[in-house]
Order: sequence, then structure tokens, then C-alpha cells
Amino acid sequence: MTKHLALISLLVAGLGWGTTGLFVRVLGSRGFSSFELLALRLIVVFALLLPILLGKGILKLDRPAAKTAFFVSFLMLFYYLGAIVAVQNLPLVLAVLVIGSSPLIAWCLPLVFELRLPRDQEWFQGLGVFFGILGLIGLAFSKNESSAVPVGSVPVLGYVGGLVAALVTVINARKLRSVKSERLPTPESISLMTAAFGVLLSPLLFLQSDQLISRVGENWILILGFGVFATLIPGFAIAYASSRLNPTTTSTVSIQLQVWTAILGWAILGEKLSPIQMASAVSVVLGTAICVCWRGRNEAT
Repeated sequence: MTKHLALISLLVAGLGWGTTGLFVRVLGSRGFSSFELLALRLIVVFALLLPILLGKGILKLDRPAAKTAFFVSFLMLFYYLGAIVAVQNLPLVLAVLVIGSSPLIAWCLPLVFELRLPRDQEWFQGLGVFFGILGLIGLAFSKNESSAVPVGSVPVLGYVGGLVAALVTVINARKLRSVKSERLPTPESISLMTAAFGVLLSPLLFLQSDQLISRVGENWILILGFGVFATLIPGFAIAYASSRLNPTTTSTVSIQLQVWTAILGWAILGEKLSPIQMASAVSVVLGTAICVCWRGRNEAT
């Protein structure tokens, strides 16, 4: 049952983070910078979580769990900022392709650090990564309305931001997977600590903001949705899944983003899906399914 809940959490995280591109594009077109979006989404999360967590009294973590929560939460700042920078400086589909490279990175780590070729069922898992990345490439280079380059973008920054987000996904998954279950921080504590970091940084981020209060007042519903649907809900979901699934499986959440982005673009923005986009989406789903169905030694018991 725990494994099934973890897999459902991956799907929820994919759907939630799939809305990021829509929120960033709309809010970015209304004058919000990358740093403003990072701070605003985390302030919303902090404001929603703090009274709930204080009321339940579940902020008391033992020292090992607190250290893990601090490590993961600090890195999550770079995930959120990297993803925003990628979306603001690359075509949406290409940004998600770069962010979605985390399963490939996770699968390649043993080759780099252990200097060995894949073995046993790792080949099977690698096949899933291959189909997923192949599908993302098809989506990234297909022609659609979200393929346009953002005005005033710096592509190099987009690639760097996307790779940073992908690396954070892998590092946090490996970290949470290596911690004993009784010392795991709760998803709530990770989300709250990440949001607290954002709140502490927000005064610095807002120093150069022009007419921020008025822009927030005009777009508060979108900002609230950005914090809840693209940050709070997927943050809970990925923290839960990361502590119960292997890193490569957890990283597959990022290759779902492109599929969800395409579906949401079709459903909300009226974008058309070409045959190559639909075939690529099927390839991503197939690759994700293969990765998720793979059972490593730790999960087979």
C-alpha cells in the first residue's frame, strides 16, 4: 500500500509542477522577475503551512531528521529558482526537457562514480529512461505555440537553471532514500523549512522590485494558485515519494512535466497537439511506467 501511495504521489507531483510553466509565463508577462516569483510562491506556502503545523505541534524534529530537512529544503530553493529561470529563458517545451533530464542523470551516476557498466535490471530501467528522454525530445522540437522563445531571454541562463533543477531532484532523492525511516523528516517539515528560507531571503529579493505591492494586488489569485498548485501540493507529494522510492524512480516525476504541460496547454490555452506530440507523450508515459515498474534490490524485499 505504501508503494502505491508513493507512486500516486509521483503523479500528483508531476501534475502540480506541470502547472509551473503556465503560472510563470502569465505572471512573467505581467512584470514579475524570476526572484520575485521564487519569493512569492514560497511566502504563500509559508503563510498556509505555519498555522497548521504549529496547531498540530508536528514541528518537533530530532536532530538527524532536522539536519536532513535542512539539507533538502535548502537545495529545494535552487530547484524552484532553477525551474523558474529555465522557463523564463527557454521555450517552455525545451525548458521542461532540460529539467526532465534528472532520470538520465540518476541512471548515469553509478557509471560515473562507481566506474562500472549497468548490470542486472539496471538495463531495463535504462530502457525506461531512454523512452522518456526520447519522448521529451520529440515534444521539445515539435512545433506548437509554446515553442516560441521568450522576449528578452538569455538561453544560457535557461540551460543552467534547468540543469540545476534536475541535479537537485536527483541529490535530494538520493539523500532521502539513504536516511533510515525512523529519522526521516516529514514532508510538511521540508515544505515549511523551504518556505521559511524563501521568506528570509525575500527582503533581499524585493529591494529592486518596481511597484511590487500593486502588481501583487492585481494578480493575487494567480500568485495564490502558483503557491498552492505548483509548489505546496507537489512539494508534499515529492517529499513523500522520495523517502519511499529509489532515486531514478523518483526522478521520473520530472519527465512527466512536459506531458502535463502539453495537456494543460491544450485544455486551458487551447493549444493544438500534433501527431508527433501525441506519440512523444505516449513515449514519455511508457518510459515512466518502465522506470516505476523496475524493482531494485531494496524494493524487492
